[in-house]
Amino acid sequence: MLGFVYRALRALRALRALRALAVLWGLCVVGHGGVARADVDADLAALAAALPACDAPRARCLGIRLHVTVTDDGVIASADWLAIQLAAANRHFGPLDVGFQVTGIDRLPASGARIATRRERDDLATGRLGSKVLHVFIVGQLDDVDEPGKVIRGVTWHTPKDDRKYVLVSTVAPERVLAHELGHVFGLPHSRYAISIMNKADRPLPPVEQRTFADEEVAAMRPALKRLLRDKVIAEVAKARSPTL
Repeated sequence: MLGFVYRALRALRALRALRALAVLWGLCVVGHGGVARADVDADLAALAAALPACDAPRARCLGIRLHVTVTDDGVIASADWLAIQLAAANRHFGPLDVGFQVTGIDRLPASGARIATRRERDDLATGRLGSKVLHVFIVGQLDDVDEPGKVIRGVTWHTPKDDRKYVLVSTVAPERVLAHELGHVFGLPHSRYAISIMNKADRPLPPVEQRTFADEEVAAMRPALKRLLRDKVIAEVAKARSPTL
């Protein structure tokens, strides 16, 4: 009888050890067959460090908090792609005398590889919209919730319980999409100005590389910017601040 009890105690200790190892493994690895968390943190830190900061002459510098999807294969977006998006946003917002820089970055779960429903868009924001910055979520496939079977490249969103806007950008987005969505954050609707990046219509002229905000849109964003600053939804940040994980 004592031998049986002794063997049972040894088995229990062994089971506890295996459970501890399993917990430790879960802390070190993102998913089965995934990449080590330390590697992901290093990738995110390198990604953030490679992104452009606000131009020094700009009157205002606004912070962006990036929320980036991480799958078993690693970070879903490249530093080059993100740098292009951010540089384009800084260029298009030049007439408003506003610049953007990433002040923080964190990971989204692998479910961000495809955002298919309104609920999934809402869920992204849960517990993540703190601080007075602009929140940008980098996802994989972004389904059009209004036209089933279609996908989109970006969207500005808010939850039913909160009017605060945040941005989702798909990794298939061309360079002007982040700037376009930030235009929505600052109150712009889609437009018919031929020059405007807020105009979604196919048109031959002007060439894509010459499109930007129309002068009328820049004027319309000024009071929206002042209102967001006044209401402390966003705040100016010091230029060239190092992003944090």
